[in-house]
Amino acid sequence: MFYLEPFGATHAGKVRKNNEDSLLVGEGRDGALFAVADGIGGFEAGEVASSIAINALKGVEPSGSLEGAIKGANRGILQAARSDEKLSGMGTTVVAARFGHPDERPGGRSRGEPTVEIAHVGDSRAYLLRGGELRPVTEDHSLVAELVRSGDLTRAEASEHPQRNLITRALGAEDEVKVDTAILPVEPGDRFLLCSDGLSDMVPESKIGGILTSNENPKASTEALVQAALDGGGADNITVVVVDVREEAPADGSAGRNGAEQVRDGPPEGASDVASRRGTPRRVPREAPSGRSQGRGLRGKKRERTRKKRFAVARALAALVRGMAALLVLAALASPFYLWANSQYYLGFEGGVVVIYKGLPYAPLGYQLNREVERTGLRESEVDDLYRDQIVDHELKSREEAERIVRDLEAADPPTRRR
Repeated sequence: MFYLEPFGATHAGKVRKNNEDSLLVGEGRDGALFAVADGIGGFEAGEVASSIAINALKGVEPSGSLEGAIKGANRGILQAARSDEKLSGMGTTVVAARFGHPDERPGGRSRGEPTVEIAHVGDSRAYLLRGGELRPVTEDHSLVAELVRSGDLTRAEASEHPQRNLITRALGAEDEVKVDTAILPVEPGDRFLLCSDGLSDMVPESKIGGILTSNENPKASTEALVQAALDGGGADNITVVVVDVREEAPADGSAGRNGAEQVRDGPPEGASDVASRRGTPRRVPREAPSGRSQGRGLRGKKRERTRKKRFAVARALAALVRGMAALLVLAALASPFYLWANSQYYLGFEGGVVVIYKGLPYAPLGYQLNREVERTGLRESEVDDLYRDQIVDHELKSREEAERIVRDLEAADPPTRRR
């Protein structure tokens, strides 16, 4: 038998007032299913979308279709958004990991060893730490990630790009959603990480790997990762789920814990609004059950072909244009992230004053993808260097973040604001 020892935590971060992330740490019908969902839409809408996704996954039976459940969540989000104007435009990313034996699911191939099925939509990620080496097992559905795959950006450049959060796929964007899935073999000693971009944007992968390697158990790893994201700025909601694969059950007495229990005290230090969950360790059979038919097995090659076909146009544009702004504009017209982009804001200089805009800072074929929301009383000469680059680069933000920056600049002493 293999055993799973999971732990998960979520934190609103240092900037956002509400937490639109949701997580699943084995509380559903399938106790070996874990997930992270990052809501999109602002206010409470993103939280509603991520909750719908997680609730759909809670209902998945061990023999049920993980991909089918995610597609069902997409339909549920669309239905809720269409029935309530306040929820219009909401969406969510999702990444899920289900442990077990493939013969327990339709299409499984007899392997004699446990596996993990990974499914995701958007830019929430899954990582595998094996033998001290961290490697991603999902590929972001984002424009910047496409530029990395096409060779126009390095992975290091992508991690610092101001538009790295422009996603090309999300639940709630279209009637049909493509879910990327893969089935991987599981080995004792494996450590899996699921996270929202509140972690991956704030903490370099090298540091994530170091934290996962240096901490003994999932609880310590999770708390250290959340704290690292807060120390890195905490600009977004942070959600982390760590799952260890062991040959023996944990000896710390956690086996009797209810996977749905909410723990709101304790670390990370100073993070009073951390919600953490410790799942019950689960046994995973090592030997294949008898009497089950073989199926298609790994879907990696099919997934790769589909991905290449879907983004052939994006890669061609990247090769021709070689300009990030133009690529983002053209992709905006054809990508399902328009619902997300419609909830974004940015600051710009117009006529020597600071202006708040809603939308994207582009105008393809003369069609503006943005509109002016507020013309502030701040003059360009009064903007501190700390914020100037964000305004010049048209860094995308929530409305609350944009208004907060304006308030900070207005409250600054004149000698600080003026050059």
